[in-house]
Amino acid sequence: VDHAHHLNLAKHAMEETIALERAVKTATEMTSESDTLILVTADHSHAVTMSGYPRRGNPILGYNYEDTENRDKHRFMVTKDDKTQPYQTISYANGPGFNQHFDRNTGDWRNISQLDWEAWNYTQPATYFLPYETHGGEDVSVYARGPMA
Repeated sequence: VDHAHHLNLAKHAMEETIALERAVKTATEMTSESDTLILVTADHSHAVTMSGYPRRGNPILGYNYEDTENRDKHRFMVTKDDKTQPYQTISYANGPGFNQHFDRNTGDWRNISQLDWEAWNYTQPATYFLPYETHGGEDVSVYARGPMA
């Protein structure tokens, strides 16, 4: 999960999270809650965010877009030449994803609807470039089950 976030690979991070969920489920099935303490936590968060107003059922790794003249809906971004285009639901504050999404020649963001955002190695956008995304500042949860939980 950690390495995937550092590379702005949200799909990888989500797959690893599902693997962790399965591992915890297996651990709870193989042990007794009366004599086994299970702790699940993280040591830090990441600079990843869910943005905008995705419609119910919108793929979490997909993008927000509603072709409408009502610009108050915030379901698209506006380019320098005043055209609308989608923006990613999941993005990062920083990291290598900046280079895949920002076009330095035009000074604008690439249209993600023209990118293969479902690809395994698709890199989510980042607001500014760093070769390796930083940690976030949020508190992390601690989940516990068992004696003295």
